[in-house]
Amino acid sequence: MDYQKKVDMKEVKEIQKQTTEIAKILKKEGYEAGVIALGRGAGVATSVFGSRKDVLFTVYTILENLKEEDKLILLSMISGIKLGGRTDEN
Repeated sequence: MDYQKKVDMKEVKEIQKQTTEIAKILKKEGYEAGVIALGRGAGVATSVFGSRKDVLFTVYTILENLKEEDKLILLSMISGIKLGGRTDEN
């Protein structure tokens, strides 16, 4: 994904439709909570369903399972800090 690219809102709306459809299918299949995130180019969209407690537990589990270096990258992104070093997406 190209994070420097300008976001195309038309593309984001299309991605949002897709995340919403996926969430509907998963709810229909009996899933109690879900966090769907899709990205293409610079466009990213999410769809979240379930109780607040279940969704937060799902997100916590995702974060807990990240590699330590990926947690650092995520924290830097949240904080708006640019990290130096490698530029590939490994």
